[in-house]
Amino acid sequence: MSLLLFTYPTASFSESNATPKEEVIYGILRTDGTVDKLYAVNIFSGGGPVTDYGSYTEVRNMTSSEKIEINEDQITVSAVPDRFCYQGTLAKRELPWDFDIKYYIDGKEVSGSELAGKSGSLRMEISVRRNTDIGRTFFDNYALQIAVTLNSRLCTNIKSDSATIAEAGGKKQLSYIALPGSNANISLTADVRNFEMDPVTINGIKMAFEIPVDTDEFTGQISELTGAINELDSGAGSLLNGISQLAEGMQKYTDGLKTFRDGLDQLPDGAAGLDTGAVALKSGLDELAKQNDALSAGASAMQQAAFDAVNSRLAELGLGIPELTPDNYSKVLSSIPHLADVKSQLDNTVQFTQGLKKYFQGVVKLGQGAFELAEGTSAFRASSSLMSQSANDLYNAASELNRAAGKLRDGLASYKNGTKQFRDGTADIDSRIEKQINEILESISGAGGKTVSFVSEKNTGVTSVQFVLKTSPVSITKAENSPAPGPVRLTFWQKLLKLFGLYK
Repeated sequence: MSLLLFTYPTASFSESNATPKEEVIYGILRTDGTVDKLYAVNIFSGGGPVTDYGSYTEVRNMTSSEKIEINEDQITVSAVPDRFCYQGTLAKRELPWDFDIKYYIDGKEVSGSELAGKSGSLRMEISVRRNTDIGRTFFDNYALQIAVTLNSRLCTNIKSDSATIAEAGGKKQLSYIALPGSNANISLTADVRNFEMDPVTINGIKMAFEIPVDTDEFTGQISELTGAINELDSGAGSLLNGISQLAEGMQKYTDGLKTFRDGLDQLPDGAAGLDTGAVALKSGLDELAKQNDALSAGASAMQQAAFDAVNSRLAELGLGIPELTPDNYSKVLSSIPHLADVKSQLDNTVQFTQGLKKYFQGVVKLGQGAFELAEGTSAFRASSSLMSQSANDLYNAASELNRAAGKLRDGLASYKNGTKQFRDGTADIDSRIEKQINEILESISGAGGKTVSFVSEKNTGVTSVQFVLKTSPVSITKAENSPAPGPVRLTFWQKLLKLFGLYK
């Protein structure tokens, strides 16, 4: 969402017969900031009859010769030109702000009347507070521009932290801004001689400017940030889970290595027994292999006897069957179903003989393996002590890794808690920042709302109200016999006030 903030005076017409106007409030303040005189200049546009309200001790037509009728607080003029102004001296001399101006020379407080012609170290303090006897409308919505003008010839080493200082015709103008709804404390210092000072001017205006704030782009970047924070927290969680699994695995690995190490401590004794058993196995297989030939011959004789007996019996039966051998009996007898029992008997005999031969071959190979095993167990027996030591070193290294994994897991757990707090703390950061932006903008531009009359709440057609205030100057009194002064060059504000009869 793109937000474009406008703050400017707007007309408000709650009554159909209200006469639209602008109000300019002129005030003459004493050197201490208290109100001396207060005037209202009411400016109407459009012509026609005028109806206005205000409590004045005196009114003056500043535009035409039309008579101004006064009926208690109602002011009427029957016919006015397109632009009409009248001035009224306000009966109540109060402003929405209380101003307090203090002066110090070399640390001693002096009044404005005593200040003229002084020399030394000057400190000037201006305090702005809300006048609690008047509603908050103007205080909350109007900014004050305060200007202090010092003669550069009479004032040097001018300092003020909160001022904008500009050079203008041999004078230093120090400008200050008091934002709507805010009190202000202004301080300045200078080294002065034969001190004099122009009036302090104060302008009160309802802020009139626009501030483009592209919240879409800004909050979009904040959303990217919070998304990255969420991913960081999620990644920290995944990493913590992985490290936790690693720590658990390292613990199991270390426990297994301990068992392995404890077992290897018994390895030398076991290796000795294994070597002895391997030698005994080799000897036994060697003895068994020596009986292979005799057993093989006996099996062949048994097989031959079985075939001789069967051939003899078949010859007696005169079946014309060829002589059976281990090579042809299966083919010959498979075609004679009633001799299936004979075939089964011969099958058993042949399978026994062949199995016995394979067994003898296995014994020979087993004997060869037993020989190699005996050599291996002998070497294993010799290296078993070294293996036990190596297993102990491996266990110690695994223990160190296990401790490190535990510390890493604990550290990541703390890190995960931190990322979670970070994630929770920034979950609504976009709305909080936008709220903060709005609060800052409100502190600059005021609370907004319709423009109301300072003179009377009955004036409902006011389009703008402006305050133009000035203090009395700090000046040295001229002797009566002094030569007549030459033409005086008036400042802008003096000319403006003189236009309304406020400057003598």
